[in-house]
Amino acid sequence: MADEQSFWQSHRTLAGVARDAERFAVHLPLVGRLGIPRPEQLAYFAGLGLLVALDLIEWPVAVAIGVGQVLVTEHAKSAAEGPGSPARGGATDGSPGAAVVPAT
Repeated sequence: MADEQSFWQSHRTLAGVARDAERFAVHLPLVGRLGIPRPEQLAYFAGLGLLVALDLIEWPVAVAIGVGQVLVTEHAKSAAEGPGSPARGGATDGSPGAAVVPAT
């Protein structure tokens, strides 16, 4: 019974960390660390993929839109940090906003 309670407590703790995280990454054995977009961005990119799959837009247009979205998001993040703040590290720097989810 104690093991089950411990399991659920650790699950709640990890769920909170994942919810509050700024960046996500998955460690793949042959590839290394691969960054994962936030859930909002992932839904946006899935929508672009769906539009391509339904042949409503061409894939080069979807790639251009996706790259534009990433550039705008990164620019907004750097502008919000301000010129005097230190640069934010990647998902594996151990900072409080980072979470690394291992591949299963």
